[in-house]
Amino acid sequence: MNSITLDSQNAATVRTNVNKKNLPPHLAAWNVPGWFVTTLGFLVIEVFLLIALGGSVRLMNAGLACPDWPLCFGDVIPDYHPQVYLEFIHRAFAGLVSIVTGVLAITLLFRSKAPLGLKRFMAGAVVLLLVQVVFGGLTVLLQLHSKVVAAHLGMGTGFFALLLALYLRVKEPNPPGVASQNLRRWIWVVGFAIFGQIILGGLVASHYASLACTDFPTCHGQWFPTFRGIIGLHVIHRLGAYTLFSIILANAVIMWRTKQPARLKKLATWMFVLVCMQVAIGIANVVWLTPPLIAVVHLATAMTILSVAVRQLQFANVLPIQTQ
Repeated sequence: MNSITLDSQNAATVRTNVNKKNLPPHLAAWNVPGWFVTTLGFLVIEVFLLIALGGSVRLMNAGLACPDWPLCFGDVIPDYHPQVYLEFIHRAFAGLVSIVTGVLAITLLFRSKAPLGLKRFMAGAVVLLLVQVVFGGLTVLLQLHSKVVAAHLGMGTGFFALLLALYLRVKEPNPPGVASQNLRRWIWVVGFAIFGQIILGGLVASHYASLACTDFPTCHGQWFPTFRGIIGLHVIHRLGAYTLFSIILANAVIMWRTKQPARLKKLATWMFVLVCMQVAIGIANVVWLTPPLIAVVHLATAMTILSVAVRQLQFANVLPIQTQ
């Protein structure tokens, strides 16, 4: 009987050692399972899709298709209607994100050997998610209040960026980094500029100002007709787009004209290509009167540009995530 017990313990020990051998050294040292990284990557993709789905809900005027919260017409699963189910699927998807985030948080926070910096970032993600859930409910209960809707997008975007940063750092705990302090600051400027323009786009959408100007490049035949009301908001968004385009162009020039690693140059190039695409999509939104598909692609492209910026921050080793 004792020999059987010993054999079972030995087999379990062998399996554990084999699993650790298959892990990257830093994960084995942190005692973090391999599935954690895979699931975290899945979660990043899921949040990206959830944000795009949220844009679809707004564009299809389905934000109040379920007039109550957290239920929908008093039911967990409502009767079928296209708009109702678009909002219901958005909520269900958000629920899945919450569950997966909770599982990952418990897994990481209770690993005594995991770096404190990673744990703090994971705890921050959980807090941001909880606030985001509250704002999701307020979006419905306050009848799509424009500032609440914009804040909902902003926190969702921040949650996505935070998870992506965490994933990249877990995958590569010791990125190369850049020596120049000025370049490190510049990379932060690029990231904040992209985030700010996304928030500005959210304000345009939540105020239904997308079609406040229906011509391009002018607005009602003028370059700057006003900076007030929804027309002014639309004009400010355009100016933000021009500014961001200039910043990302400057970023590409800086990376290529200075002695930077090939990966940074590649990231800067991709960011510039994406922002050129984004400008074209934005113009199409105006000219074609904001068709839902193009508007969702506009949002998704903005999130992709942000993703490249976060990757640039990670490679430059300026993310505030300590893994030592």
